[in-house]
Amino acid sequence: MAKSNLEAVYQLIVDETEAVLKDNSDISRIEALMESLLTLQIDDGKYQYADLRKAVQFAYLYQLNEENVQANHQLTPDSIGYLIAHLVGLFKEKDHINLLDAGSGTGHLSMTVKEHVDQVNFHGVEVDPVLSRFNVALCDFLKVPMDIYPHNIIEPAKLTKADIAIGDLPIGYYPLPVQGYTTAFKEDKSFAHLLMLEAAMSHVEDDGIGIFVVPSNILEENNETIKEYISTEATLLMFLNLPNTLFKTENMHKSIIVLKKGYKPIEDIEVLIGDVPDFKNAEQMKLFLDRTDTWYETYTSKKK
Repeated sequence: MAKSNLEAVYQLIVDETEAVLKDNSDISRIEALMESLLTLQIDDGKYQYADLRKAVQFAYLYQLNEENVQANHQLTPDSIGYLIAHLVGLFKEKDHINLLDAGSGTGHLSMTVKEHVDQVNFHGVEVDPVLSRFNVALCDFLKVPMDIYPHNIIEPAKLTKADIAIGDLPIGYYPLPVQGYTTAFKEDKSFAHLLMLEAAMSHVEDDGIGIFVVPSNILEENNETIKEYISTEATLLMFLNLPNTLFKTENMHKSIIVLKKGYKPIEDIEVLIGDVPDFKNAEQMKLFLDRTDTWYETYTSKKK
């Protein structure tokens, strides 16, 4: 049985990665995969963008199965990436937009958005040197321009102002004391994901949008600083709970939060709060996406 285009590209990438490892046994599998993306010559006209992106994704997951890696080297699942892409498309109010990926990692989330949203200038900030280099290799392989800053987004930086910021934010405590952040705790270590959210929003244009994957209990536990932030510096538009089936345990559960920069109470319309259905249920998923579209139409009509 003939291989699909996706399977063919996947096999080319895996074989090239093994060849790189054979000649360079002292590097990690992720680094070998990165090298293979830079050296492989793929016929652009033969394969669709989605096949190329997914082939890299499956090759990356294969390498993870062969070699234990730290948690923040995991990829954002396509199901979540597609939903974020839908929301980016929903809030995209100009022909061309600048999009900032906070903690862009391998660049996989941005490249998933690219698959579904046209005319986007991509910018990523990633402090991990391996991930930022992989981001470069992925963009080179997919031939997608992306400005990638090997920088800690929590620290001051001059970045291009974005219309929309996205991010699958790593959860945990930030090891250093910080100043000038509303989301920072007065005592003890602050949450890195809250600081990254606030930092990303600081690089968004006034009235710009932030779309972030966050812990589902972000507004429930240790919530004083984030509640202050969304009542003074940002407006909460949506809070969407991701399906339980995506997570192994309850304490790993995540949601998508959508914010608008600048605080202004939403008049005559409620914040969209809801549970995202199981992504495998196509009918329920369509109804849910229709619900987000209807909410957005009402929201924009009230802004006028």
